[in-house]
Formats: sequence, C-alpha cells, structure tokens
Amino acid sequence: MVRDSFFDHLLYEKRYSSHTIEAYRCDLLQFQSYLNDIYDVNSEKQITYAMIRSWLASLIELGTSPRSVNRKLSSLRTYFKYLLRLDLIEVNPVQLSVSLRTPERLPSFATKREMEKMLTSITDDSFSDRRDLIVLEIFYNTGIRLAELEILKEKDIDFYTNTIKVTGKRNKQRIIPVSNLLTTKLKSYLALRERYALSGVEELIINDQGSRAGRNFIYKLVKKYLTQAGVTGAKSPHVLRHTFATLMLNEGADLNAIKEILGHSSLASTQVYTHTNVEKLKTIYKQAHPWAQKKEES
Repeated sequence: MVRDSFFDHLLYEKRYSSHTIEAYRCDLLQFQSYLNDIYDVNSEKQITYAMIRSWLASLIELGTSPRSVNRKLSSLRTYFKYLLRLDLIEVNPVQLSVSLRTPERLPSFATKREMEKMLTSITDDSFSDRRDLIVLEIFYNTGIRLAELEILKEKDIDFYTNTIKVTGKRNKQRIIPVSNLLTTKLKSYLALRERYALSGVEELIINDQGSRAGRNFIYKLVKKYLTQAGVTGAKSPHVLRHTFATLMLNEGADLNAIKEILGHSSLASTQVYTHTNVEKLKTIYKQAHPWAQKKEES
C-alpha cells in the first residue's frame, strides 16, 4: 500500500534528506507489516484510527521508547496527509492520535578541557592524521551537522571572506564565519589532499583511499577520538555540534546568532543549550545583586 510517489514527494517537494526518507520508509513498511498480520486491509481507505492506535500500543508493549513511537506516528501523519491532499482517502485516520509525552533530553557535550586534550593529541605526521584533525576542527569551530560536512566541497570555502557555505536540511544554504586559524589549517590540508584525492572527487573530506569519506567513516572517526579523550556519554559528531553551541553560549554569544549558525528553523531548538548557563548565571547573580552580596557578607 505504501506508494513510491510519496517518497518522491518527500525528496523533491519537501526536500527531505535520504536518511529521513529511509526512516519514513522503514516506519511505513513496519506499519504495513503489522496490518497484514493483524487485519484484513487492502487499501489505505480501510485503515482506521483504532488500527493505528493498536499498532502504537504494540510498539509500547515491545519496549519501544516514546521518542521512537512519536517518530513513527509522525511518519504516518505525513503519509496520510499526503494521501488526503491527493483525495486518495476521505478521512485522515491519524488526526485523533496524540503524541506520547517524552522526558526532556539535554544534549551531551564535551568540555573545553576534553576538546583541548583531543585536538592536541593528534599529530600531523601523515595525511590521515591531518584529515582527522581537520574533521574535528570543522565540527568544533562551526557546529555543522554530519550530513553537512559529508557533502562539503572545497568550492564551498571562501578564503577571502573566511566563510563556508553549508547546505543543510531541505537544501537550505547558510554562510558560517570561520576563524583565520581554521582557514590556515584548511589550506594546509587541501595542499596535502591534492596528492591523495582520486580524480573527480570534489568532497572536502576523503578517506585513506582518496574517495569520498562517507557518513559512517566520519562518524567512526569522531567516536574514536572522543573515546580516547575520555568523553563520557554519547560519542558522535552531534556531540561536537552540541559542544560548539554550548561553548558559544557560555562565552556570551547571542542565542539568535547561534540559531543562524546552527541552521535551526526555530529558536526553540536552540534554547535547549541554555541549561549550561545556569551555574554561570548563579555566579553572576551573586557578584552583581546587592541582596545576594549582603547575604554573603552576613
């Protein structure tokens, strides 16, 4: 029942990433498999709210996290909204479904000391060392996503203005300023990259064979160095994105500026980083507010 035209709609109209589309595909096929096992359904018109609710309940019984259940529900919402728009169904069976409450999940990030330890532990004796270091430096200095670095090309770097052009979700582009130090390191890396890159490979980051470094390659690279640096909790490129945002906020950067650099669609996504400022705000309050000072003196 899942229609291929829906995935074309996500790719060409919604401009979703291939990763997101694959997640939608898996969710819908899982739902279809459930319907085939439990119900006698031959078309989307026969699907009811009760069937969807039954599937969601079965996921919860299997121990699926509320966050994952909500994502699958979101996949169904988007799919049936698409069918309704094309008049392929008369009633949207998902419209009564309510998302599960999920506990607030604060982002994991590395400390400044952990980042310094990680970056200084890498030598530049070989191409792979210099490539690894530039990957970590770009994440730490720009906060870009893994998918964005994966497709970043040399032509996206403007050495005259010290900026890089990043293509984010739904092909939205943004300009991110970078430091003189990073551009200097990029020039050094690119000079060495020319000797290793295979003909026709445009991506900035390449693997040891000279081909485009894919998502898994970059992910494993980052995880290795975060582990070696003793970072606890999650170890992924997204941790470096969180680290960048947390550092910028702690150093006094405007929340709206961080939002633009990260490519967030709304300020609500950026506000999650304000949790790291609580202790700093307490210190400022004690130093600045006269009542707090009096309490300290008494």
